[in-house]
Amino acid sequence: MSKEELKWIITDDFGGKDTVALKVKLEGWDYTAYIKWDGCCEITKVNACVGKNGLEDETTHICDVPQFIEVLESLEAFRMANIEGAE
Repeated sequence: MSKEELKWIITDDFGGKDTVALKVKLEGWDYTAYIKWDGCCEITKVNACVGKNGLEDETTHICDVPQFIEVLESLEAFRMANIEGAE
């Protein structure tokens, strides 16, 4: 993953002057997000997995991110402890 600053670009502004939601994309990456006026947010990895109809997007609600990070960190620790030569 790049250490440089990531740049989000607004692709849609729902509501104009009184914005009720924004759709944004991450420049140079296959991620989009939908951010509602109340701060609720969904992030989507475009073409993340293969489904019945070919490549499909995978969407995660922002509230699920802390738990997902915990799961990834646990999996990484398990991998390092159980696979000889893992880096």
